[in-house]
Amino acid sequence: MHYMKKDTIYIRILEESDIPTTTKWMNDAEISDAMGYLPAFSLHSQTEWFKRIDSDKTRYIFAICKNDNDEHIGNVGLGNIDYIHRHCQFSIFIFDLKNRHKGSGIEATKLALEFAFDKLNMNKVYLRTSERFVSAISLYEKLGFVKEGIMRQHYYSNGRFEDKIMYSMLRSEFNK
Repeated sequence: MHYMKKDTIYIRILEESDIPTTTKWMNDAEISDAMGYLPAFSLHSQTEWFKRIDSDKTRYIFAICKNDNDEHIGNVGLGNIDYIHRHCQFSIFIFDLKNRHKGSGIEATKLALEFAFDKLNMNKVYLRTSERFVSAISLYEKLGFVKEGIMRQHYYSNGRFEDKIMYSMLRSEFNK
Protein backbone atom coordinates (compact mmCIF):
# COMPACT_ATOMS: atom_id res chain seq x y z
CA MET A 1 0.00 0.00 0.00
CA HIS A 2 2.43 2.66 -1.22
CA TYR A 3 0.86 6.08 -1.14
CA MET A 4 3.81 8.11 -2.35
CA LYS A 5 7.21 6.64 -3.16
CA LYS A 6 10.82 7.82 -3.50
CA ASP A 7 14.08 5.92 -4.07
CA THR A 8 14.51 4.27 -0.65
CA ILE A 9 11.24 4.92 1.21
CA TYR A 10 7.53 5.38 0.73
CA ILE A 11 4.91 7.00 2.90
CA ARG A 12 1.44 5.70 3.60
CA ILE A 13 -1.37 6.81 5.86
CA LEU A 14 -0.79 5.62 9.44
CA GLU A 15 -2.95 2.57 10.21
CA GLU A 16 -4.38 1.33 13.50
CA SER A 17 -2.05 -1.66 13.26
CA ASP A 18 0.88 0.82 13.55
CA ILE A 19 -0.26 2.06 16.97
CA PRO A 20 1.68 -0.46 19.13
CA THR A 21 4.91 0.57 17.37
CA THR A 22 4.22 4.30 17.55
CA THR A 23 3.23 3.98 21.23
CA LYS A 24 6.65 2.48 21.93
CA TRP A 25 8.30 5.30 20.00
CA MET A 26 6.31 8.05 21.71
CA ASN A 27 7.35 6.67 25.10
CA ASP A 28 11.02 6.88 24.16
CA ALA A 29 12.58 9.79 26.09
CA GLU A 30 14.54 11.16 23.11
CA ILE A 31 11.59 11.10 20.70
CA SER A 32 9.07 12.48 23.18
CA ASP A 33 11.46 15.30 24.09
CA ALA A 34 12.14 16.14 20.44
CA MET A 35 8.42 16.11 19.60
CA GLY A 36 7.47 18.09 22.70
CA TYR A 37 5.52 15.37 24.52
CA LEU A 38 5.77 13.85 27.95
CA PRO A 39 6.49 10.10 27.59
CA ALA A 40 3.34 8.72 29.18
CA PHE A 41 1.33 7.11 26.40
CA SER A 42 -0.64 3.95 26.95
CA LEU A 43 -1.67 1.70 24.08
CA HIS A 44 -5.28 2.55 24.91
CA SER A 45 -4.71 6.33 24.79
CA GLN A 46 -2.83 6.04 21.50
CA THR A 47 -5.59 3.90 20.00
CA GLU A 48 -8.15 6.53 21.09
CA TRP A 49 -5.93 9.25 19.58
CA PHE A 50 -5.79 7.31 16.32
CA LYS A 51 -9.58 6.99 16.19
CA ARG A 52 -9.89 10.78 16.58
CA ILE A 53 -7.33 11.63 13.89
CA ASP A 54 -8.52 8.96 11.46
CA SER A 55 -11.32 11.24 10.25
CA ASP A 56 -9.66 14.58 11.13
CA LYS A 57 -8.88 16.41 7.89
CA THR A 58 -6.84 19.06 9.71
CA ARG A 59 -3.97 16.59 10.04
CA TYR A 60 -2.41 13.76 8.10
CA ILE A 61 0.02 11.35 9.72
CA PHE A 62 2.05 9.12 7.41
CA ALA A 63 4.16 6.08 8.22
CA ILE A 64 7.63 6.23 6.67
CA CYS A 65 8.48 2.75 5.37
CA LYS A 66 11.51 1.27 3.63
CA ASN A 67 10.98 0.18 0.03
CA ASP A 68 13.10 -2.96 0.34
CA ASN A 69 11.36 -4.59 3.33
CA ASP A 70 8.31 -2.41 4.25
CA GLU A 71 9.80 -1.69 7.70
CA HIS A 72 8.00 1.22 9.40
CA ILE A 73 10.88 3.47 10.50
CA GLY A 74 9.17 6.71 11.50
CA ASN A 75 6.34 9.13 10.92
CA VAL A 76 5.91 12.35 9.01
CA GLY A 77 2.94 14.62 9.56
CA LEU A 78 1.08 17.68 8.45
CA GLY A 79 -1.02 19.22 11.19
CA ASN A 80 -2.94 22.36 12.06
CA ILE A 81 -4.09 22.46 8.44
CA ASP A 82 -5.83 25.75 7.69
CA TYR A 83 -7.70 25.39 4.40
CA ILE A 84 -8.70 29.07 4.31
CA HIS A 85 -5.26 30.61 4.83
CA ARG A 86 -3.64 27.55 3.19
CA HIS A 87 -0.87 26.69 5.63
CA CYS A 88 0.02 23.71 7.81
CA GLN A 89 2.63 22.55 10.31
CA PHE A 90 5.22 19.91 9.42
CA SER A 91 6.70 17.27 11.75
CA ILE A 92 8.92 14.25 11.26
CA PHE A 93 10.87 11.66 13.20
CA ILE A 94 12.79 8.53 12.34
CA PHE A 95 12.99 6.34 15.40
CA ASP A 96 16.02 4.07 15.22
CA LEU A 97 19.49 5.61 14.89
CA LYS A 98 20.42 2.95 12.31
CA ASN A 99 17.84 4.44 9.94
CA ARG A 100 18.92 8.07 10.36
CA HIS A 101 21.34 10.01 8.14
CA LYS A 102 20.65 7.76 5.15
CA GLY A 103 18.44 10.12 3.15
CA SER A 104 15.11 8.76 4.41
CA GLY A 105 14.28 12.02 6.20
CA ILE A 106 14.96 14.05 3.07
CA GLU A 107 12.82 11.74 0.93
CA ALA A 108 9.96 11.67 3.46
CA THR A 109 10.04 15.46 3.81
CA LYS A 110 9.92 15.91 0.03
CA LEU A 111 6.92 13.55 -0.19
CA ALA A 112 5.09 15.35 2.62
CA LEU A 113 5.77 18.72 0.98
CA GLU A 114 4.54 17.38 -2.35
CA PHE A 115 1.35 16.20 -0.64
CA ALA A 116 0.89 19.56 1.13
CA PHE A 117 1.40 21.71 -1.96
CA ASP A 118 0.01 19.50 -4.72
CA LYS A 119 -2.81 17.58 -3.00
CA LEU A 120 -3.89 19.92 -0.19
CA ASN A 121 -3.22 23.12 -2.14
CA MET A 122 -1.26 24.70 0.73
CA ASN A 123 0.69 27.90 0.17
CA LYS A 124 2.97 27.52 3.19
CA VAL A 125 4.36 24.68 5.31
CA TYR A 126 5.96 25.69 8.60
CA LEU A 127 7.74 23.97 11.48
CA ARG A 128 9.36 24.62 14.83
CA THR A 129 12.63 23.10 15.97
CA SER A 130 15.34 23.66 18.56
CA GLU A 131 18.90 24.74 17.85
CA ARG A 132 20.14 21.56 19.54
CA PHE A 133 18.75 19.54 16.61
CA VAL A 134 21.60 20.47 14.29
CA SER A 135 21.02 17.66 11.78
CA ALA A 136 17.31 18.54 11.50
CA ILE A 137 18.12 22.20 10.88
CA SER A 138 20.66 21.16 8.25
CA LEU A 139 18.02 19.00 6.53
CA TYR A 140 15.43 21.80 6.56
CA GLU A 141 17.84 24.37 5.19
CA LYS A 142 19.16 21.95 2.55
CA LEU A 143 15.60 21.45 1.33
CA GLY A 144 14.96 25.20 1.13
CA PHE A 145 13.08 26.00 4.32
CA VAL A 146 13.60 29.63 5.34
CA LYS A 147 14.21 30.71 8.91
CA GLU A 148 11.36 33.03 9.94
CA GLY A 149 12.30 33.81 13.49
CA ILE A 150 12.75 32.62 17.05
CA MET A 151 10.09 31.96 19.66
CA ARG A 152 11.98 32.90 22.79
CA GLN A 153 11.87 30.49 25.76
CA HIS A 154 8.94 28.71 24.15
CA TYR A 155 9.66 25.16 25.32
CA TYR A 156 10.57 23.78 28.75
CA SER A 157 12.88 20.75 28.69
CA ASN A 158 15.31 19.20 31.13
CA GLY A 159 14.91 21.96 33.72
CA ARG A 160 15.36 24.91 31.40
CA PHE A 161 13.52 27.01 28.84
CA GLU A 162 14.54 26.65 25.24
CA ASP A 163 13.98 28.81 22.17
CA LYS A 164 12.10 27.37 19.20
CA ILE A 165 13.25 28.32 15.71
CA MET A 166 10.51 28.81 13.12
CA TYR A 167 11.09 27.71 9.54
CA SER A 168 8.76 27.73 6.56
CA MET A 169 8.57 26.96 2.89
CA LEU A 170 6.22 28.60 0.42
CA ARG A 171 4.69 26.87 -2.59
CA SER A 172 6.71 29.15 -4.89
CA GLU A 173 9.93 28.09 -3.17
CA PHE A 174 9.04 24.39 -3.39
CA ASN A 175 8.32 24.62 -7.11
CA LYS A 176 11.77 26.05 -7.92
